[in-house]
Amino acid sequence: MHFRSTLLAGSMLLPVGALLAQSPAVSVSTDADVARRNMVTAITGQAFSPEPGYAPPSPADQDLGEQRLLVPDTRYKSFTLFANATEFYTSNAALTNGGTQGDWFTALQFGGSWMPRIAGNLYGEVSALQQLYRYADFSNLSFNSLDVGGGLVYVFRDAGDLSAFARYNYNLLTDASSSNSVFYQQTIRLGLQKPFVFSRAHSATVGLQTDLNLDGWPDYALRNRFALLAGYQANLTRRLQANLFYQIAYFPFLDIDRRDWNQILSAGLSYNFTPWFSLNASVSASFNDSNENFYTYNVLNTGAGVSAMIRF
Repeated sequence: MHFRSTLLAGSMLLPVGALLAQSPAVSVSTDADVARRNMVTAITGQAFSPEPGYAPPSPADQDLGEQRLLVPDTRYKSFTLFANATEFYTSNAALTNGGTQGDWFTALQFGGSWMPRIAGNLYGEVSALQQLYRYADFSNLSFNSLDVGGGLVYVFRDAGDLSAFARYNYNLLTDASSSNSVFYQQTIRLGLQKPFVFSRAHSATVGLQTDLNLDGWPDYALRNRFALLAGYQANLTRRLQANLFYQIAYFPFLDIDRRDWNQILSAGLSYNFTPWFSLNASVSASFNDSNENFYTYNVLNTGAGVSAMIRF
């Protein structure tokens, strides 16, 4: 591991294309894949675990913080299907502090979830999320990500719909052709989430999440995660919404002496053509501070795309 770190430090001034041509770039690419998957998942609205008291946060959802379960059970829709297609420009394609170069990339997300009521305020949750990332110039960075998992959610109605959840998740990253796996991990996520409904026009959500890594490969990329998240949504007009999102997370790596602090700040606008289809634009920044200087980086992403969500 020390030999790998030395090689990486020596290649800090190489451009992205040269980095990808070197053997240490395997770890650079894998780390960037994991970080990109985490970052885009956050800024496109999948970071908060959906909880049954409120509609799952999503750029396509105009009911965040309004759909309350103070209605007959027949009104509750436990199945959700969603899809996002966004074109981004990123200022730092490799997510490192050396050889910084920008690139365009396309992020496609689609999946579904089922959240049945088990008893009282206890709900089950099963979900699957497929993500595809395709870079314009640095095509060797393109990859796929699959998340499959499930767990339990309990809503404390007397505490303002505070929810506690525990879920298992399996994440697999493959190359663009899906012929080779580049990373996989099994994690247990524990968390708390609290919505704040100020009015029908605006609301906020805060959450705490802990991801405990159970198993995975390659060893040097495995990490735990401890995160604080906050989101805010305002209905500017009947169809236009503004969204803010912030996350700060601590990543202690399991197999190497690496510790990262990562922050994500995102702002976006969504125009809802229908209750299930919207056009979205966002700008986000991510700041990663690592005790391994090579992985200390800043990145700015701007993007626009479309989203769809159907509940039944």
